[in-house]
Amino acid sequence: MSEPEIYVKVGNQPEIKLTDKITGLSYLEMDDSGSSPQVVNNYQQLAAVDGQQFISEAYDKRTMNEKFSLNFMDYEDLQLAKHKLYNLLFGSRQLIRIRHSINMAKVYFAYPMTADVAPISPGANVATFTIPFENPSGYWFSIFRSDTVKDFNGDGTGYGMNYLGNNPGDYHFNSMNFTVYNPSDVAIDPYYQHHDMKVLIRFSGSKCKITNTTNNSSLEITKSQSGVITYDGVNCYVDNNNINNDTDFGTITLERGNNNFQITECSSVDITFSFPFIYLY
Repeated sequence: MSEPEIYVKVGNQPEIKLTDKITGLSYLEMDDSGSSPQVVNNYQQLAAVDGQQFISEAYDKRTMNEKFSLNFMDYEDLQLAKHKLYNLLFGSRQLIRIRHSINMAKVYFAYPMTADVAPISPGANVATFTIPFENPSGYWFSIFRSDTVKDFNGDGTGYGMNYLGNNPGDYHFNSMNFTVYNPSDVAIDPYYQHHDMKVLIRFSGSKCKITNTTNNSSLEITKSQSGVITYDGVNCYVDNNNINNDTDFGTITLERGNNNFQITECSSVDITFSFPFIYLY
């Protein structure tokens, strides 16, 4: 069995294997003590009523603890390694994408927190330490988006992806009735939860209505458009021009699993759903 590895992508920079950049650095594991979703339940207390009424549940940010060891020859070697590590992770002040060799298909995005690197004992030439990464969304994501994952010959497949086969299926359609499969652990809700979802639409006719009959969410475009419409979950654009006034200001959400769609009020449609899959672990 090969040694575990950690890969980081800082901002728009290329992804790197962290241990390749720092001599003597080894990746050990992610500490499971911080891997559970952090749940925040909201309740309301009513006068003269026992207990409290459940209102809603949300996922809070969580801390992912990544464990490392560092072998070094002398004090100067240790200082050089620490400088490289801190410069790589802290220097840009940007969100870092992280994934592991055990499951290359899933990533999380986080900010590094304080990490002290010191010998395990005075005079020792090895240090073991943990770098906490604060994950603001609390989620893991698929590394590929829905409309591209099937093109990567299995690279988009990993543990716990909820796929029905080797890939989740198609997300480009030109029929009036179709099914969008959401393998995520949660519903995709761009409006309330600010999830990343884009729908690219081209249609023939004076207007077009897109309805998810599974949950009755819908969007109606009330005027013919000359270009491709990009719906980002909140707003609609054509060539970067906002066309919200040519819609009914509707929103589309995806339930977990199959979502059955119906297209009405137009003669033909070409539509693509593009979103990363979201996971709790």
